[in-house]
Amino acid sequence: MEELYRQLNTKFGLGNSKYLTEIWQILCTDEEAETANVLPGTADDISAKTGTDINDTNRTLLSLFKKGVAFKSTTNGKTKYKLAKNIVQFHDASLLWEGATQEYYDLWKKVMDEDFTGFMKSLPDTVKLPSFMRVIPVHESIEPQTTVLTYEQCAKIIEESDSVAVVKCPCRLSQRNCNAPLEACIQVNRGAEYTLDRGHGRKITKQEALEILKRSEEAGLVHMVENRSRGNVICNCCSCCCEMFRLMKSSGKKWILAPSRFLASISEECTSCGACVEVCPVNAIAMNGIASVKADDCMGCGLCATVCPVSAVTLGPVRPEGHIPV
Repeated sequence: MEELYRQLNTKFGLGNSKYLTEIWQILCTDEEAETANVLPGTADDISAKTGTDINDTNRTLLSLFKKGVAFKSTTNGKTKYKLAKNIVQFHDASLLWEGATQEYYDLWKKVMDEDFTGFMKSLPDTVKLPSFMRVIPVHESIEPQTTVLTYEQCAKIIEESDSVAVVKCPCRLSQRNCNAPLEACIQVNRGAEYTLDRGHGRKITKQEALEILKRSEEAGLVHMVENRSRGNVICNCCSCCCEMFRLMKSSGKKWILAPSRFLASISEECTSCGACVEVCPVNAIAMNGIASVKADDCMGCGLCATVCPVSAVTLGPVRPEGHIPV
């Protein structure tokens, strides 16, 4: 089985990870691990590859789906299963497995803090992959006269969705570095359907989702979405637990997170209270008499604008609408 685990680990770029091997041993039976290793395919495909009865194959695939190992899609009446597309998706999905224990959470913490961070640090500076996630600004921090694309506003994403669900934040489940709200990851449309199909989240109304957004903003969390034009997830992230924030800081790879279209600026009305410095998740504000923004580091989340007692902080567009990927 050791070679099988190494092969599975290699699919996620971590062939020699002992912690990921331990995760497989806890998460999957031998049969499930063998099935995962021959994905993708339909149940018939997998049955043929493994020589397993079709009924047993279907049960195994359903279990892998519930555990966050396999993802399914149906086209022309045929359901195909595939592995999580990367270690981040595997992390997020499998941490919501109903059988997860504290030991399991701790193993994922080690995988991300040690193995995946080490892998990212090893990448040459010339390597720049597509950003995993993109920051979107706190809605109330945008000046009313500013034209903002629909997708830049979490509220619009929710209002235009067909279905909404919420799950616990997998990063905070594993890292446990703060007391920020745990039930804070919002899923919409296909994401919501996936969550409810697995039985690992709960269906909520659009009003409940908006209330979660508001509580998240009040807790100093940053809204993030998938870095593409039509995503299915709104994460509400703290800088101490969020794997993307932690990875960006520890590896020095700024491309891991794409900033919003906006940049904070601070006027001379600043009273040097330091509230913006304290709330900034990426240390992009320095206090030099009055607060000043380090433009190269600012992610455009807008938290600084929401805490300024004298409204000295504003957010303005500095990137074109095309900054949002298609």
